[in-house]
Amino acid sequence: MGSRIRFTRAKQVFEAYPELSDIVSEPSGELAPEDYAMELQEGEEPLTALAYFAHVLPKRESVWWGMNCVAGLDGTRSEDDRQVLALSETWVREGDEDARAAVHAAAEASRADSASVWIGFAAGWSGGSLSPNQEHRVEMPDDLTAKAVNTALLIALGTLPASERDEALKSCLSAGLSFAGGGAMPVVSVKAPAPAMS
Repeated sequence: MGSRIRFTRAKQVFEAYPELSDIVSEPSGELAPEDYAMELQEGEEPLTALAYFAHVLPKRESVWWGMNCVAGLDGTRSEDDRQVLALSETWVREGDEDARAAVHAAAEASRADSASVWIGFAAGWSGGSLSPNQEHRVEMPDDLTAKAVNTALLIALGTLPASERDEALKSCLSAGLSFAGGGAMPVVSVKAPAPAMS
C-alpha cells in the first residue's frame, strides 16, 4: 500500500488548515510532511508534532491513529470509554453516516472528559451538521477531527508520569509515521525505564 498522507509538502498542510499556524510553527523550507513531523518532535515544542500530524492524515486514518495511541497509552478507561472506542473503530471500518452519528451520540452522552471520549468526538465531527437543528444545517468545520484527535492525545499523555511522556510521544508519532507510510498500525506503548543501578 502507498502513502496515506494526502499532502506532498509540509507547507500544504498549513495552506489547507490556516488556523494550524496559531499553534504550530510553519516550516521554513520545502520539507515532506513526515520529515517536518520529525523536525517538530525534535524541536523545542515536541507536542506540536502531534497537532501537526493529526492534520496530515485523512480523517478516518487520523482517528485510527489517535485511537491506537490512546488505547496504548491510557490504561484508565471506563465502560463509557470502551464503548466510545468500540464505536469509533466501527466508524473507521465502515465510514458511514449511521456509524458516525452513533459514535457522536455516545461521546456527547459521556460525562467524562477523557482521551477516549475525544476520539469519539474526532469521529463524530468528521461530517454531519454542527447544528442540532435538522432544519438548519451548518457544515462541520474541516479541521475539527484533527483538533479532537490532538486533544485526545494530549489528555492521554497527561495521564502518564512526566518521566514517560517523551517516550510515549515518540512511540505515538513513530507508529503514525509507519502507518502513514502504508504499513499496518504498530502497537503504541511506553517502554519500561531501565532499572536503576544500585
